[in-house]
Amino acid sequence: MKPIVPIIICIILVLGILVSSICATSIEKLPRSFKGYELYSWEEEGQWHFTLITGTNRIKMIEEITSKGDFISEAGWVKIQVVGADAIKDVLSRLLEGESVFWCDELHIGQSTETDLQLPPEQIADAIEEYAKQCGLDFVVTVRSY
Repeated sequence: MKPIVPIIICIILVLGILVSSICATSIEKLPRSFKGYELYSWEEEGQWHFTLITGTNRIKMIEEITSKGDFISEAGWVKIQVVGADAIKDVLSRLLEGESVFWCDELHIGQSTETDLQLPPEQIADAIEEYAKQCGLDFVVTVRSY
């Protein structure tokens, strides 16, 4: 069975409703999301990686969260992956004031994977959370595993 995420992305590309290979810095403000946004983080090769993705009721697959590439569709679907605390602060600054962001440190169904979704060290996590609140975001850390 083929992974469903790449198939869905290909279909969206063919239909012309997905703009791919964009740079998050080329968009001044990201679209409002009905269910807010989800933020995921993990450490890879000594660097902290972050993905901001449109919130939904469905469970995200690890490949969807950690796959390279940014996507922003005309319909408002957003997936932006960056490396480093300063980079995610820049992305968060592009959200509209009052937007909800839920920072998740694990997959909702506890899938076991090679990638360990987790929060960065407390000092980094606190700095990102404080910055998000300064931007006027409704920022919620869903689990703290310190």
